[in-house]
Amino acid sequence: MKLLTESEMAVVKKDFHEVWHLPSVRGTLIALPLCLVVVLPILYLVMILYAPADQMNGVQNMMQLMPPELVGYFNTQQSLYYLMINVICPMFFLMIPLMSSTTSAAASFVGEKERGTIETLLLTPLSVRSLFKAKIAGCVFVSFFITAFSFVVFSIVAAAGNLILDMPFFLNWNWLALVLVLAPAATIFGVIFMVLVSGHSKSYLESMQLSGFVVLPLVLLLIGQFTGLVYLNALTLLLLGLVLIVLDIVLLFLSARKFHSETLLKK
Repeated sequence: MKLLTESEMAVVKKDFHEVWHLPSVRGTLIALPLCLVVVLPILYLVMILYAPADQMNGVQNMMQLMPPELVGYFNTQQSLYYLMINVICPMFFLMIPLMSSTTSAAASFVGEKERGTIETLLLTPLSVRSLFKAKIAGCVFVSFFITAFSFVVFSIVAAAGNLILDMPFFLNWNWLALVLVLAPAATIFGVIFMVLVSGHSKSYLESMQLSGFVVLPLVLLLIGQFTGLVYLNALTLLLLGLVLIVLDIVLLFLSARKFHSETLLKK
């Protein structure tokens, strides 16, 4: 049994073509991951390699974030790099799927109304339910691809740092729980969130402003990581992912019920 019919796949391809050829969307989908998984880790690595640790502000505070079992196992440079890769960078792999999914979904759902092409889609033989499924699948695919490609690139950068600093390979159970469970769940959540707000948004930019509500919990989580109030281990990440999956299922049914022609045509 096919997940998508040929007609639904045609909608997916159309959406991908339209999303990718919007300069603002393409710029976000390329620039944000590139900055987070390449530029920032490389700059940080160069900084800890060449800047004297005793002259760097906040080093002692950051060292307190090291897991107790690893205290004394790494030197200062290695510890700082460990914290970057295992405390800061995991937040990037929640931000990337959320931002890529909300960006592509805003361009697909709200952008369709803004460009005035939604009426044409509704005149096709596809039912509203099939249209909903195709658009959700297309946005999820774009975000999955961006996130997976970003992780591959990040793995190369992180592994290079591990070799330079003579450290073990970064991949651990925390990363597996994040990339295989929590990040995909965050992707689906971002798409469904934009579907729910699309009926209240008149333009792509307006819908992207609303997406800030999705990123806010990430900011709070990152602050919690830095202050030591929150420590995300593999079990915590897995549980968060499972909770988000349940929430995705509930919101998916809710958004499917609200996705009808009247809502799509609403200006």
